[in-house]
Amino acid sequence: MAETVSANSNMKVITFAASPCRGGNTEHALDWVIESLHFNGVQTEKFHTHELDIAPCSGCRKCERDGLCVIEDDFQVIGRKLISCDGVVFASPLYFMNVPAKGKALIDRCQSFWIARRRLGIDFFGGRRRFGVLVACSGAGQGPGGADVFRGIEDTMTYFFDALGLEKLESLLVRKVDSPGAILARTDVLDRAKAM
Repeated sequence: MAETVSANSNMKVITFAASPCRGGNTEHALDWVIESLHFNGVQTEKFHTHELDIAPCSGCRKCERDGLCVIEDDFQVIGRKLISCDGVVFASPLYFMNVPAKGKALIDRCQSFWIARRRLGIDFFGGRRRFGVLVACSGAGQGPGGADVFRGIEDTMTYFFDALGLEKLESLLVRKVDSPGAILARTDVLDRAKAM
């Protein structure tokens, strides 16, 4: 990874596995990153977005009052963890060049944090230097017309991390891992994950 953050035993990173397939290629890549974080003394907590009860953003605009989402579901707990953590690692397969629906619902609910930071001037994160990392796996090698297959998800994650006051570090992007377990033969990915 080109840019790193100094780790210490007090650092807490929240990780999200956004694939509906437990133990799939994306989760393997995420687990390798988690192992690297643990090796460097970082505490982690992993959530599977498909097992969270997070409704889509309803567009009610009530977050415009105080920057807080009013929908009562698992996002209330996840939101507090996103405020208190030192970093986020978000791992996702590509579904039509972006995040699967349940992971995208979590991202969309962070609109309340964007409102707080950008419109209300509220910094829930205390001005701390925090980081965000995207781990993404694609079955394809390129997108439509030869475009970068990760272009859509990279843009989404850049804005998601910005809403959370996170500095986006270099992503771990893995192409051509369509079949189950294909990533296990990719020692290059394991090496890149260890370097994070």
